[in-house]
Amino acid sequence: MNLSVVPYLNLFVILTKLIHLVLLFYKGRTLIVREFLYLHRKGGIKTILSCLQLFRTALKNEKINQFGGKAVLFFLVPPIPSEGFKRHLRHYSNKFILKNNKSFFGQAFIAVNRKCPFNCWYCSSGNTLDNELSLKELDKIITISKDWGASTIVFTGGEPLLRDDIDTLISKYAKDLSFVILTSGYGLTLERAKKLKDNGLFSISISLDHYDRRINDQARGKEGAFDIALDAIKNAKGAGIYTVVQTVATSELLQNGVIQRFINFVKSLNVDELFLLEPLCTGRLFDKEKDFYLNDSEIETLKLLHAQSAKEKNGLKIITSPFIEDTSKFGCGAGTQHIYVDTSGELWPCNFLPVSLGNILKESETVKQRLKKYFSCPSAFCILKKYHKEFLKCYNNGLPIKFEMAEKILKKVATGKETFSYH
Repeated sequence: MNLSVVPYLNLFVILTKLIHLVLLFYKGRTLIVREFLYLHRKGGIKTILSCLQLFRTALKNEKINQFGGKAVLFFLVPPIPSEGFKRHLRHYSNKFILKNNKSFFGQAFIAVNRKCPFNCWYCSSGNTLDNELSLKELDKIITISKDWGASTIVFTGGEPLLRDDIDTLISKYAKDLSFVILTSGYGLTLERAKKLKDNGLFSISISLDHYDRRINDQARGKEGAFDIALDAIKNAKGAGIYTVVQTVATSELLQNGVIQRFINFVKSLNVDELFLLEPLCTGRLFDKEKDFYLNDSEIETLKLLHAQSAKEKNGLKIITSPFIEDTSKFGCGAGTQHIYVDTSGELWPCNFLPVSLGNILKESETVKQRLKKYFSCPSAFCILKKYHKEFLKCYNNGLPIKFEMAEKILKKVATGKETFSYH
């Protein structure tokens, strides 16, 4: 490359980012102005400055996707503008700037079933009860979540696409909330994808773990998993759904240039986003002797992939869990930015932190108070990773761990240096 053109290329990248930022604020200008007025009314100019710092944190090293005439920061954040994004802004304002605890979390992950035709070695719902919430129970959980500040409802499993009745819930709440489905892609025909889109589904995240068919199918525990995922991606895109590939980034995937070949493969699928998660010893892996956590170097590789993708104009948008959970961004969002409700109605702070704060269907007020007490601020580290050995001592051949067994650990998490503020 001619080195004399490098400064111009850098300038081009900077200008492109500025255009994206202007577009983001333009698309959501009314919502953002209203939020500034709300914050000024509640706390004066100091709260406005805190909000600007929050925006700076949220936009740091992020690429803004354009989709359906709207701006998308991340598939778990409602598109801009939308009623869901309005709720998203209000959640962050209330919880992290005004600190009035009127809002408890932004994203509610709900396991609509336990059944799944796949047998993934890392399944996070492993060691939990094989149960299924009724449509009425799901409706109640969504209603409570909405009342507690949620802006995004994420249907997971098991395999959520084995249920077609959830479409009615999406249709019922899509005006106010953003809906996402996490799936293997099993059963996602073009017809089903179009129906989900018509009912108001915003995004679908399809699991794909490798560009090699054999390796992928082995990890997913089902022959044909690779082709099922690719067909689902094609059908989701054909129906106009914001389409994400979700991948567990193992040590093997991060070695010898494999990850770059995988990224190139995913880019060729024309998806809107790639979400790379680090493997966590939860679910099926919770009580295994082998430690599947990534080392520090591998964590840094994932962070770098995220940051680099924001600088590439025509590159694939990449989100990585270590980057968004770093203290320079949002920290561990367990219980503050998201929660998980399992197939029995037990509320976990996170789908990777298998501790029950109580049953949201039977004791919602108790659950709310526990969220308020133990998860008022983001954690400066992954709670599961730091306290895994201690949680193991509470384990009794089934997840989640009961609150009474884990309360002493949660008290540690809730104190002093264990938490932080990112604005």
